[in-house]
Amino acid sequence: MRRCFLPVALLAILTLMLCLPTLAHDPQLSGVRVIVGDGATLVSVMTHRSQLAAAGAPGKSADRAALDAAAVDQAIRRRLMVRLDGAPFVPTAASLMRDDANDLLVWQSHYPREAKIVEVASRLYPENPSSRFVVSVVRGGVTVEETLLDAAHPALVAGKAKSSIVTAAVRYIHEGLRHIFGGPDHIAFVVGLLLFGGTLKHLLKTVTAFTLAHSITLSLAAAGVWSPSPRFVEPLIALSIVCIAWENLRPRPRRTERDLRPLLAFGFGLIHGFGFAGALSQVGLPRDALWAALASFNIGVEIGQATIILTLTPLLARLANRRPVWHQRTIVLGSVAIGLAGLYWFATRLLL
Repeated sequence: MRRCFLPVALLAILTLMLCLPTLAHDPQLSGVRVIVGDGATLVSVMTHRSQLAAAGAPGKSADRAALDAAAVDQAIRRRLMVRLDGAPFVPTAASLMRDDANDLLVWQSHYPREAKIVEVASRLYPENPSSRFVVSVVRGGVTVEETLLDAAHPALVAGKAKSSIVTAAVRYIHEGLRHIFGGPDHIAFVVGLLLFGGTLKHLLKTVTAFTLAHSITLSLAAAGVWSPSPRFVEPLIALSIVCIAWENLRPRPRRTERDLRPLLAFGFGLIHGFGFAGALSQVGLPRDALWAALASFNIGVEIGQATIILTLTPLLARLANRRPVWHQRTIVLGSVAIGLAGLYWFATRLLL
C-alpha cells in the first residue's frame, strides 16, 4: 500500500480539480468605481450575484434575491457605505446591468455634483472576513486612486494618504500567492511541467522560460499596453494545460529529439501572464506605488510556483530512483488527469 501512495494521492488531487469552480473572477471580490467629471459623479458597484444572494435580502429567498432587480437594488443601497463631500451618498434613480455568464452585477447611480472628497466607510460585505472591496476613483478620465479594502484595511478617504511602498509590496505579494493557490489551472500547468521529468538543468530552463514569459505579458497588461479579453485568455490557459499533458504522454522514439519544453513553456507563459493580469485588474493597482505593487504581485506568483516545485520535485525524484515503474505510472496517470481537467475547463470557459 505504501508503494503506491504517492501516485494514487497525486492522481486523486489532480482529478479533484475537475470538480472545482471554473470562474475567472474571485467570488470574494467586489468593488466600487467613482467617476467624477462633467458636473456630476457616477457611483458604480460591481459584485457577484451569488454573493449578494448569499448575503440575503429582506423578505426574499436567496434565489429570488439573486434574480429580482428590486431586491438587488435594495440590498446594494443598504450595504453601500459611501460619503461624498462629507455627506452620506443617497442614491436616487439607479440602473442595473447583469452578466449572468460570469455571475456579475453592475449597479450605477448618479450624484448631481462633482465630488471633491470620496470616502468609503466599509466593504460591501463587512460581515465576511475574507471579502475584499476594490475602490477606484476617476477624475477627468484619469484614475487617481485605486485601493483594495479588506479586513485589515476596511475604509478609505480618497487622496488623503499615499500608499506606502512597503505596505503595497506586502499586500501584493499576498495577492500573488492567493492567485496561485486559489487557481487550480495554474497549479495544474506547473505540475504538468514537473511530470515531464528530465534533468535539473532542463527543468530550470523550462521554469525560467515560463517565468520570463508571464512576467513580460503581466507587465504589458498592467502598464496598459495591451490586455486581451479574459473570454479569449481563459480558454487558452485551459488549452495550454491540455497541450502540456499531451506533450507528457506522446511517444518519443528518438532520444536525440530536441526538447521543445522550454519553447512551449515560454509560449504558454505569455498566455498565463495575461491571466495573471486579469486577476490583478480585479484587485487594482495603487497609482502611487504601481511598479512596486506589480513587482510584488509577480514575486508572490513566483513564491507560489516555487513552493509547488520544491514540494513535488524531491518526491518525484525519489519515486523515480526507488520505484521507476510507479514513477512512470504517476507520469501517465497524472498527465491524463491534468489533460481531462484542461479539457473540462476549456469547454466550460468557451460556454461562458
